Amino acid sequence: MKRYRQLLVFLRPFWRPLLAALAFTGGLTLVGMAPPLIMRRLLNDVARQGNWGLFPLAIGLLFCVPVLRAVVNIGNAIALNRVNQGIVARTRKRLFRHLMRLSMDFYNDTPVGSINQRLMGDVGTVSQVVTGGLVGLVADVVSVGFAVVIMWQLSGPMSALTFGLLPFYFLNYKFFAKRIQQNTAFLRNRMDHISSMLQERLSAHELIQSYGQDRAENMHFASQAKQIMDAAINGASYSISFNHLSAFINKIGNTSIYCLGCYLFIRERMGYGDVVAFCAYATQLLGPVVRFSSFANQMVQAGVSVDRINEIMSHEPAIKEASDPVAVEELRGHVRLDGVTFHYGDEPALSNVQLEIQPGTHVAIVGPPGSGRTTLAMLLRRFFEPSDGCVRLDDRDIREYRLRDYRGSLALVLPESTVFTGTVRENLCYGNHEAAEERMIEVAKAVGIHDLVEDLAQGYDARLGAGGLTLSAGDRQRIGIARALLSDPLVLIADEATAVLDPESAEEANRAIRQLMAGRTCLFIVNRVLMAKDTDEVVVMNEGTVVERGTHEDLLSTEGTLYRELFGRQYGEDRLPAVS
Repeated sequence: MKRYRQLLVFLRPFWRPLLAALAFTGGLTLVGMAPPLIMRRLLNDVARQGNWGLFPLAIGLLFCVPVLRAVVNIGNAIALNRVNQGIVARTRKRLFRHLMRLSMDFYNDTPVGSINQRLMGDVGTVSQVVTGGLVGLVADVVSVGFAVVIMWQLSGPMSALTFGLLPFYFLNYKFFAKRIQQNTAFLRNRMDHISSMLQERLSAHELIQSYGQDRAENMHFASQAKQIMDAAINGASYSISFNHLSAFINKIGNTSIYCLGCYLFIRERMGYGDVVAFCAYATQLLGPVVRFSSFANQMVQAGVSVDRINEIMSHEPAIKEASDPVAVEELRGHVRLDGVTFHYGDEPALSNVQLEIQPGTHVAIVGPPGSGRTTLAMLLRRFFEPSDGCVRLDDRDIREYRLRDYRGSLALVLPESTVFTGTVRENLCYGNHEAAEERMIEVAKAVGIHDLVEDLAQGYDARLGAGGLTLSAGDRQRIGIARALLSDPLVLIADEATAVLDPESAEEANRAIRQLMAGRTCLFIVNRVLMAKDTDEVVVMNEGTVVERGTHEDLLSTEGTLYRELFGRQYGEDRLPAVS
């Protein structure tokens, strides 16, 4: 019942138009129940007793009822479609808004394909059930209630026979409901898996072809598709068996009712018009019972969708804003880490890190892979929370700042920059939609992307394909660097920002960052030691902690430093300077 109560949550904002639609539906259903009574009068009073004065009125009513229902049903269907589309749009916006609040741990654990399936598929399934199914349910409840009252008045024995058929529908539902629910949940999970797999494989088609793995991938996809096919066949078998058994019970019931009606008419215990009317109302009773069963089947499947949507909605962000956050007005860029420790699960990534970076300085963070440099950047951006210790900016714990303001004051450039479908201008100004044209062109020239853009037919208004795949990796990275600089950050974190660029382009991009971020705090996370030579200070990390600090020249000319060792590995020990 809890699951079905949650379905009503989707209807709450639309209760007024939906209530009006339900009222119209109930009224139309009552009007639609009139024809069997009219036929009863035609057969008993007109045909048998010759009361032909009622004939024009009865015939007129028989024609008016379907015309009235058709006219009102069109308006009702349009109104219900508006409600249905409103539920879909509102639920997707609500779900997407919640997704944008969730932290990195959720996205690390949840495949994108699974999220897409819930956002697009499950929301649509729920909306169809709670609008169309609910309206149909109301109509059937009204018709069943009306039919039961009239049937008892027409014949007690035939009513007892009709109601005696109802337990068979219930047993049919009980037998199949759990099986349909389990199969639906399994099928949706497999769809999540194959959607995620498709997204990965299609985005890596060059890699697959270059390694000659297309046949292996075909076999893997065929295996996954077969699992979905088998689950779909099982689900369809259950649903088909359920629906056909319900229809079989309905046909057996109607046949039994007709036979009993004929018997009672022959024994003159019921009039011919009474038998016809009763059989019509019995059909209108058993038909809704069949639809009740079908609706119950839909509710089972919708319940699975509700569970999948609520699984996301119940996921709380790991990064939460303070109850009384401090607005970010103007930061100086004074960064300090006080005994920061962080774990990925049981694996330690940072251990008691003590680090202070003065405002306006450009600092390179160097270390071997797995030393904790990227984790440090994520903590500074507050994508994760320290397990212990505190990250401070301008002598204030960053957890005290308003989250959106704080993140908007920092910019992060990752090793591979994302390019969205849209124009070059939209991608460059993504972090600052009000950036002036002159500033945009200045930054584009500084990072070396302006000439490429000028060669495009529409310049900065040229549209880029999905993921920017029409651009080289280097050009996408330049756009990412320019986007970060155009956001006018107070602190910039460049995590291997120029790793995909050739040395000349990397030097050009780093020079642009140093010039445009002059007087502001910059953290350069680098693998190549020479990339740190033009920074104010170098911080060397190893095994999750800071082990060395100093200038490029001092660390490189000091015997026994890890920095000197890394330089020797990368560029050869013959290029090492003499020890001072």
